[in-house]
Amino acid sequence: MSYTTDFISELTRAANEVDKLSTDEYRCLVERAVRMVREMRLEISTRPSRGNCVVMGELEIAALMAEAAANNDEVEGVLLNLAGMIRALKIMVDEKIDVRKDD
Repeated sequence: MSYTTDFISELTRAANEVDKLSTDEYRCLVERAVRMVREMRLEISTRPSRGNCVVMGELEIAALMAEAAANNDEVEGVLLNLAGMIRALKIMVDEKIDVRKDD
């Protein structure tokens, strides 16, 4: 498995065991995930449009609010949302790599 796939699994596992997750662990996972999403978007040449920036900003705000409220359902949602975004971006990155190989 790749680092990305391992991290998607880690996010999903953390979401399923959110009651065992400390605030620091949650914060670290969110920071890593947001950084990965930004890097993957750059890799597939997704130009940072206003819409992309708004989505990332809203996601980071949702993560902070979930942390502050200590609401397990919200924390779970944020982690699963990030895992889904990374999964979708991984597919796009892999497709871009395949296209380059065919050229």
